[in-house]
Amino acid sequence: MNIAYVMSLAVTLSIILALLGIVLIIIDVMRSHEEEKEDENEKRKSSVGGVVLIGPVPIIFGNDLSIIKWAIVLTIIIVALFVILMLLPGIL
Repeated sequence: MNIAYVMSLAVTLSIILALLGIVLIIIDVMRSHEEEKEDENEKRKSSVGGVVLIGPVPIIFGNDLSIIKWAIVLTIIIVALFVILMLLPGIL
């Protein structure tokens, strides 16, 4: 395996994940719009959260503790995958 192959794989995976995120957002918006029609009188609580990585420093935000916990877990997984992909050309 050469570096160009690993980099192209990383770029392809990042594009796929970005498109998957966009599709999930669209599905969520459509589902919430349908539920609004059914439950116009009923109030709902929505939870939001996210992660911003500035270098090695993660900034995690959210308004629900469970969302923040999931953001931490996903951030650890993504950083671990990033480190593995960066070390992979040196190992092979």
